[in-house]
Amino acid sequence: MTDTIVSKPRAAYAATVAATSLGFVVVQLDVSIVNVALNRIGAALSMGIGGLQWVVDAYTLAFASLLLAGGALGDRIGARRVFVGGMVLFSMASLVCGLAQSPWVLIAARAVQGAGAALLMPCSLALLNHAYASDRPRRARAVGLWTAAGGVALSAGPVLGGFMVASLGWASIFLVNLPIGALAIWMAYRFLRETPLKAEKPPIDWAGQGLVVLTLFLLTGAFIETGSSGWASLPAIGGLAAAAVAGSLFLLVEGRSRAPMFALNLFASRVPAVTSLV
Repeated sequence: MTDTIVSKPRAAYAATVAATSLGFVVVQLDVSIVNVALNRIGAALSMGIGGLQWVVDAYTLAFASLLLAGGALGDRIGARRVFVGGMVLFSMASLVCGLAQSPWVLIAARAVQGAGAALLMPCSLALLNHAYASDRPRRARAVGLWTAAGGVALSAGPVLGGFMVASLGWASIFLVNLPIGALAIWMAYRFLRETPLKAEKPPIDWAGQGLVVLTLFLLTGAFIETGSSGWASLPAIGGLAAAAVAGSLFLLVEGRSRAPMFALNLFASRVPAVTSLV
């Protein structure tokens, strides 16, 4: 009887860690798995180097620029709701990626994938912290396992991707996300508890969010253009200049906002400032 009682918390612990880790796994997997398929994608969709760069960067750009908004949304409406919504969005975008017959459809779907990933990652960690908020040792072990799962997925991406591309075709690296997503959604409803909503809901900094997306998009686009047009070309110079303007406006807006997306006073401390710069 005692063994049965002990085994239930252990099983629930494993299921909670597995459910949240699946959200991190698909995010990290799609960062690296696509790299080994670029040659096949380029040949199938007649894409040049610039287009293939956007296949990679559209995902990471959307993910990085929307990450803070994903966490804020989880605080407002519940981390489990946002986690499940992010997984649905990520899975549907993966389906479009796998079926894409046009370069721009693939690039757009990769951006939507990144948006889904930005909802998944912060909310998966919030759900894990909430599940073991009163048990610090278990929470520390769970976060360690969550981190390790993401690291394994990131490093396994090229190996798994190479096998899948060689045996199943390039579309398989996107379509594999569908069964993973379905499992993660089922496990989220089965094993994860919704996080409590904050009594005071600060406004979302839409101006700051829009400016950071614009800044990163322009900066990334300018660097991609230098590869084909050179540093002295109009698209490169114009993109860098526009990125500088948008970035300056972002700093201005964040400095004046009552609820900034990114608090600039973090840079008053040397460690965050140096780390962010690097």
